[in-house]
Amino acid sequence: MPPLLPVVLTLVVAAIVLSVVFALFFPVTGPTQPLSAARFTNVTEASGIRFVQHAGAQESPTTLGGAVVVLDYDNDGHPDLFFVNGTAWPWEDLGAWTHASACTLYHNDGTGHFTDVSQAAGVDLVMQGMGAAVGDFDNDGFPDIFITGVGQNHLLHNKGDGTFEDVSLAADVAGDDHTWSTGATWIDYDGDGLLDLVVAHYARWPQEVPLAMAFTIADLGRSYGAPTGFVSAVPSVYHNLGHGKFALVPGSAGLRNLDPQTGMPVAKTLAVVPVDANGDGKLDLLFTYHTSENALFLNQGDGTFKKWTGGAEKRNEGAAAGLASANILPFANASATDERLAAFQSAGALDAVNSGEPQLHLLGKVGAALLDYEFDGHLVLFSGNGHAEPDLNKFEQGRNFSAPPQLFLSRNNRWLPAPVAEGGTWARPLVARGIAVADLDGDGDADVIIVQNDGPALILRNDQRSGLPWLRLRLIATRSQPDAGGARVEVHTPRRILTRTVAPAMGFMAQSETTLTFGLGDDARVRKIVIQWPSGQRQELRQSTVNQTVTIREP
Repeated sequence: MPPLLPVVLTLVVAAIVLSVVFALFFPVTGPTQPLSAARFTNVTEASGIRFVQHAGAQESPTTLGGAVVVLDYDNDGHPDLFFVNGTAWPWEDLGAWTHASACTLYHNDGTGHFTDVSQAAGVDLVMQGMGAAVGDFDNDGFPDIFITGVGQNHLLHNKGDGTFEDVSLAADVAGDDHTWSTGATWIDYDGDGLLDLVVAHYARWPQEVPLAMAFTIADLGRSYGAPTGFVSAVPSVYHNLGHGKFALVPGSAGLRNLDPQTGMPVAKTLAVVPVDANGDGKLDLLFTYHTSENALFLNQGDGTFKKWTGGAEKRNEGAAAGLASANILPFANASATDERLAAFQSAGALDAVNSGEPQLHLLGKVGAALLDYEFDGHLVLFSGNGHAEPDLNKFEQGRNFSAPPQLFLSRNNRWLPAPVAEGGTWARPLVARGIAVADLDGDGDADVIIVQNDGPALILRNDQRSGLPWLRLRLIATRSQPDAGGARVEVHTPRRILTRTVAPAMGFMAQSETTLTFGLGDDARVRKIVIQWPSGQRQELRQSTVNQTVTIREP
C-alpha cells in the first residue's frame, strides 16, 4: 500500500463529512433563477364570454360577490363555466333586473369558445348569489351545482340531458330565509361513497327582523360588513342519505369554531377549503374568515371533525381563502407528500418573509389560484389582489378597491412577482373576486378565469413559452367517492416523483378544474403513475407518452 494512501483516504472522508455538514447547516442558495415573464392574453371577447357580475348595491355582501366554478356539465371532455350573479335587495324594485343579471352557464366547444346556454339549461336564477360548489351528489356521472347566497340556497340537479332541475326544497338543503351563506364544498366526509355538503355562513339575522331593518344602523346608514343585529352561525353539514335526500347533521359534525371570549361561533366565514392536511387520505376542512384567524378541522374518519389546536396561529385579516391553509398546517410531511400543500405552506409565510414588500401581502386579499405555469412541476400563485375590505362600518364612496392581478413565482424559498410580458394589458387594475384555472382551449396549460365584483369577467389565455413536457390526469372513481377526493397521485419520472392529492379545488368564490396537471420539467418521459385510491386500492400504470390528457378509471 502506498504510504500516502491512508492520509489521502482520511482527507477524502473528512472532506465528505464537512461537505455534508455544510450542506445541512449552511445551504448554498446560488444565483436566483431568472423570473419568467407572465404571458397571458385577454381573450374574453373572442371566447364568447359576456358575463357581467351585478352587485346590486354598494355594501357587503354585494361587494364580496363574484363567483365562478369549472365543470364539464355535459361530459364531453371540455371544461364549461358557471357564473353566480347578484341582484337588488328583496325590498327594492326587482323590475329592472332581467336575464342580464341571472346566473349564467357557458358551454365550451373544446377550443375555448363558449356559448351561453343558461336559459336552455334552466340555470338562469336571479338571486343575491355568493358562491357555488360542484359535485355529483347522486352518483349518476353528471356534476350538480350548489349555489349559496343571501336567503335560501339552491341545488341544481344535472339531469344528464343538458338541463338542470332545482331540487333545493326536495333535497332539504335550501336552508332558510334569514341566513347569509358564502363558501360551500362537496366531500364524502363519512366515507360511505356519497358526497355530503358543507355550507359556511357569513352571518344570520333574527327571523322576526326584516333584512332591510337588519342592515340599518343608527346614525351610520347601512353597514359595510356584518352589521349590528346580525349574528354568527356554525356551518351547516348535510349528510347525503341517497335517493336525492339530505339530513342536517346535529352539532355540525364537530365543525364548531367558537370564540373563547363570547362562546359564539366565529363570524364572517368566507370559504371552506378541503385539504388532506396530514396525508391520511381523508379530506380535512379549512375555514377562512373575513377578520379572524383560520381554523383547520381534521377528519376523524368516523363522520366527525376535530379542530386542530396545536401551535400558534397568526392572525390573517381577510385571508385569501384558497391560500390561507399555509400558516396553520402543522405537519412536517405535508410538503414532502403534496406539492399543493407545500405551496399553501409557503404562501402562508408571505407576509412574514416579505414584510418589506407590501405588494406581496396576498393574505390580506381575496381571489387566488394555484397552477403549474412553467411546467417545471412546481405550483405558482396567481393573485387577483382583490382587497378583502375588512371591517369598514360604512361604505366610502370613491374608495378604490381595484388592483392589477399578478403571477408570483417561487425562487429560493421566496415568492416574487413575475414581470409582465410586453403588451400585457391583462394586468390592469380590477376588482377581482373569484379566480379559477382550467385548460379552456385544450392545449395543456391552465388558463385563468377572473370574476370582477360589479364588472365583466375576464378570460386570460396562458401563453407561457417554456416548451417543457406535461401530463394531465383525469381520475374517474368507481368504488371511491365520485370525485376521487383524497386520492394520492404520484407521477414517477427518471429524476423525481411528483405528487398531488385530489380534492375539490376550492378558493374564495371559485372552484377550479379537477384534472391534475403535472409539469415534467426536463424529464421527457414518465416511468409510471401510482394512485392510492380512497377505497384503499393501489393502482400502478405505465405511461410512455407525454403532452396529453389521460383518463384513469379506478379498477
